[in-house]
Amino acid sequence: MMQRVLLTGAVGCGKGTIAKKVVENFEGFAYFCAGDVIRQHISNGSELGKRASSFLKAGEHVPENLVNEVLLQEVQRLRERGSHLVLDGFPRTLSQLTAVEASVPVSLCIELDVPRKVIEERLSKRLVHLASGRTYNLDYNPPRVPGKDDVTGEPLERRVDDTDEAIRRRMEVYKKTESKVAAAYREAGVGLTIKGDSSDKIWPVVKEQIEALLEQKRQAKSG
Repeated sequence: MMQRVLLTGAVGCGKGTIAKKVVENFEGFAYFCAGDVIRQHISNGSELGKRASSFLKAGEHVPENLVNEVLLQEVQRLRERGSHLVLDGFPRTLSQLTAVEASVPVSLCIELDVPRKVIEERLSKRLVHLASGRTYNLDYNPPRVPGKDDVTGEPLERRVDDTDEAIRRRMEVYKKTESKVAAAYREAGVGLTIKGDSSDKIWPVVKEQIEALLEQKRQAKSG
C-alpha cells in the first residue's frame, strides 16, 4: 500500500529540506512540491504562470481555481507510478484537503513548528536557481561560487515570495489556511506537530514517525 506523507508548516520552516531527507532515507518515496510546480509554470511563461506570479509576489496563495486541477493531476501521476509520496504545500486549504482525500488520501500529516525569528533569519539568506529550484543558504548550504548555481553557473536570485513583506504576509496566510489543514488531520488521528529550531533537531523525530507508519502498514498487510 502506497503511503502519502504531508509536510506542512509556515514558509521557511524547512519542509523542502525534510522532504529531501525522506526521499534519501526511505526507499520508494517521490517528492511533490506544489510551489515548485507553480514556479516551473512561471519560469516557462505559461498562462497559469503569468497569472500566478502576481499572487506570489504579494505573499498570497495562488487561487485554488487556478491551480487545483494542475496540482491534483501531478499528484495522481506520481501515485500511478507506484511511489510513496511526500507532499509539500498541497493540500494547503480545507477544500483542497477534501479533493485530495477523495482520490489520494494522506496517511500522515506532519506540521513543522519553527520559531518565527529563525524563519526570518533563514529566509533572509536564501538564494535559488529559478530554472531548477535548487536552493542555497548563505550560512549552512552556500554555493561554491558566490551568487552562482553549482551545476550551471547561472546567477542565483531571491525568490519573488522571499521579500520581507511577502514573508510576513505568507505567515499570516498560513495561520488562516494551512494551520487548519494540520488541525483537521490531527483531529482525524493522522496528524502531529513537531517543534524545533533546526532541521537537524526535527529530522530524527520525522524519521521515527515515518518508520512507525511504514512498520504499521507492513504488519497490517502481513496480518
